[in-house]
Amino acid sequence: MWSAREIYERVSAHLLNQGAVSEDENGSCRLRGANGRKCAIGSLVSDKFYCPDIEGIGISYYRHARDGKLLRALYASNVNAYDPGIVDLLCELEQVHDDVSVDQWPHLLAALGKRYAFI
Repeated sequence: MWSAREIYERVSAHLLNQGAVSEDENGSCRLRGANGRKCAIGSLVSDKFYCPDIEGIGISYYRHARDGKLLRALYASNVNAYDPGIVDLLCELEQVHDDVSVDQWPHLLAALGKRYAFI
């Protein structure tokens, strides 16, 4: 399983390289969106384990859920989404992607890395 640091580094690099939100034609965030884009969480789901059925419910829903298709896809992709600490990190990464303008991503990702002592 990837460590919290590895997850942070992978998602941060992905979002900063992509430089755009992954969304559908209605502007709703999606794990996999147009033009090959992926959200913070979607970037962690291996293509082998992605299916449209895991769309539509954000990772924050799983803070209190014991299981679900998205958790299983993440776990199969080497992300222990059953660990509450990992889910907390994933929720914060999801918030950066979903709720903040792209130009603020570098600053917020750096602040998140410092708060978790990754950087």
